Amino acid sequence: MIVDKKNNLPEKEVEVTELRTDDFEDYYEMMRDEQLAKKTGFEPVNDEKKAHMLFESENDTNKTYAIRLINSGKLIGIINLFPEIGDNFEPDYENIELGYFINTSYQQRGYMTYALGYVVDNLKAPIKIVEATVEAHNVPSQKVLHSLGFAQVDEYDENLVFERKVK
Repeated sequence: MIVDKKNNLPEKEVEVTELRTDDFEDYYEMMRDEQLAKKTGFEPVNDEKKAHMLFESENDTNKTYAIRLINSGKLIGIINLFPEIGDNFEPDYENIELGYFINTSYQQRGYMTYALGYVVDNLKAPIKIVEATVEAHNVPSQKVLHSLGFAQVDEYDENLVFERKVK
């Protein structure tokens, strides 16, 4: 499918919402996608019970946002926010880690850039810094972060670390 980027208006096609219990089938579709797993650095999950455990734990230790198509409600992506581990192994709620992925069928349409921008732009105190770690070969993800004002601050083991101050 060819997408006309000039007429592409992600804000009219996708929305950022809470993750819902009826999102499991769409979530499982993404979790077992080998291409998506390779791009985002996780192992595909082909065991439905394991996928259910992961799905159930999504909001336990972090805040999970759903990226969904407005017209059908289909879950097409996930954004996770979780506190960094600070001194004494306590959560540091001023410094937040960002994780995200989107269904391979919906990539390169501006959906992730729109959704991440929406989430990051709406963060509030006590959050001061948002950080994201991306594999060095994942150029599309780096472009998303750069377009949202993130700057690269570190590099280790073929990973790049980006951060942005919260306004």
